[in-house]
Amino acid sequence: MDADSDGDVILHSLCNAFSSAIGEGSLDTWAGEMFQKGVTDSKQFLLVILEKINKHDYKISNISIAIEAKEPKLEGKREEIQEKLVSLVGIEKDRVGLTFTSGEGLTSFGNGKGIQAISMVLLEK
Repeated sequence: MDADSDGDVILHSLCNAFSSAIGEGSLDTWAGEMFQKGVTDSKQFLLVILEKINKHDYKISNISIAIEAKEPKLEGKREEIQEKLVSLVGIEKDRVGLTFTSGEGLTSFGNGKGIQAISMVLLEK
């Protein structure tokens, strides 16, 4: 599968959640131009949306990310993923929730045809 960036579904989902929470469009509406200029690291996309959040005087209160995939099994990577998100977003670890499901073969993702990440964020002024 080809992706415009590094294909990091977790960060893409998080960028979309932040973007919609401040009334903007999906990731491609503002990061597509970055990709055209050669930016492919999803952390750079996250930095842009975090800057927009700060510009609108919001503070990140909570992040919740649900990931569905048959493979890879990510539960054993919870701490590592949380720590990375904490370092990127700058909130306490107990404000970053992660859930993982295999989909148990009930969806395309549960059958190994990709990874789905759905993020929700709580922003406060």
